[in-house]
Amino acid sequence: MRLIAPSLAALCLSAALAVPAAAQEAPRFAFFSINQLVRTSKKAGAIFSELEITGKNLQEKLAAKGQELQTMQQQLNSPSLDPEKKDALAKKFRDAEFEAKKMQEDSQQEYQRVEKKVGDAITKLAAPIVEGLAKEQKLQLVLSDQAVQILSWADQEWMKGFTTEVAKRLDASEGAPAASAAPKPAAPKPAAPKK
Repeated sequence: MRLIAPSLAALCLSAALAVPAAAQEAPRFAFFSINQLVRTSKKAGAIFSELEITGKNLQEKLAAKGQELQTMQQQLNSPSLDPEKKDALAKKFRDAEFEAKKMQEDSQQEYQRVEKKVGDAITKLAAPIVEGLAKEQKLQLVLSDQAVQILSWADQEWMKGFTTEVAKRLDASEGAPAASAAPKPAAPKPAAPKK
């Protein structure tokens, strides 16, 4: 899954502005990848797991609703269906389609909310480390994930180096991540009594 952290650009810019540029020196910069951080840092990965769990739960709910619609569609297409029951089932199907569309919109909004929350939490933890490492290495600029889109070529190991060091320092830092408890899967609804 991808993780978009809009505040990451501000973080990288603040790290660049923290060290004044020497007019005579060649620019010193590094590359920071929040996606790599999530994959390599236990703390960042633990926070990110909330987004993965949320995404999985939402997908399961949408898949169940899709299966319900598919079953109703098959019933509607059955030639043996009584015409009186077909009208009632067609109305029920239209209602279920509306519910599915609403569920899709709500799921997307929920995913985006959790994505922002998780991105903000990871950025909050990583920001002081990125800034401190940038000052320690006397960097003038720290590029983010979005910079990859404009690169024609780069040494992949060099690109991973700065983030690898951030991940090591993050995991070595005191305290557990301030991740909220992962959402629990929804309890199954009791079966409706048969009529």
